[in-house]
Amino acid sequence: PAPPRSAPRRGRPPTPGLRRAILTAGASIFGRHDYHVVHMDEVATACGVGKGTLYRYFASKRELFLAVTFDGIDQLQVDLERIATGPEGPVGKLEQVVRRMLGHFWERRVFFELVHGGEGQDPGAREWVRRRTALARMVERVLGEGVAAGVFRRLDPRLEAEMLLGMLRGANRYRRPEDRLDTAAAFVLDVFLRGVGA
Repeated sequence: PAPPRSAPRRGRPPTPGLRRAILTAGASIFGRHDYHVVHMDEVATACGVGKGTLYRYFASKRELFLAVTFDGIDQLQVDLERIATGPEGPVGKLEQVVRRMLGHFWERRVFFELVHGGEGQDPGAREWVRRRTALARMVERVLGEGVAAGVFRRLDPRLEAEMLLGMLRGANRYRRPEDRLDTAAAFVLDVFLRGVGA
């Protein structure tokens, strides 16, 4: 499903393709800089529009950041669907899922602070819960396939999926500046598959 669209503010009718151009520029800028140092002026300049036009589409930096992230999550869902239906075995699929999901949020740690700041009543938080549920079901599907193939232990795939998502969030949220995506993904996968027992 498409992310919730902010209705363009009063004034001229929306310019075809401009919302997409703003999201693309926003993704590029937020991907290179910490959220707190990005200014809407930068995004407006990157799109070749005035700041007033930008605010007609997104009322605040927070709204733009969430729209950029949810747009990326839609692509993440498409990628996970491709992985889930691909030719790899369950372990290979799980490895791809871990790398893809961790990678998506690697430079977006502030996202979780923003969506959880509204105590669940904020539209961004509600939208995240809806999308997160869809992501969890995709992970559960991959795990269920592994259980059916005898590769994973016969536990509850739903709880396993939630635990894996929690591990991914923890690895992302509490990583250090020197941590690397590939190393973190391999660590999460290893701990998840082996457990912590001796």
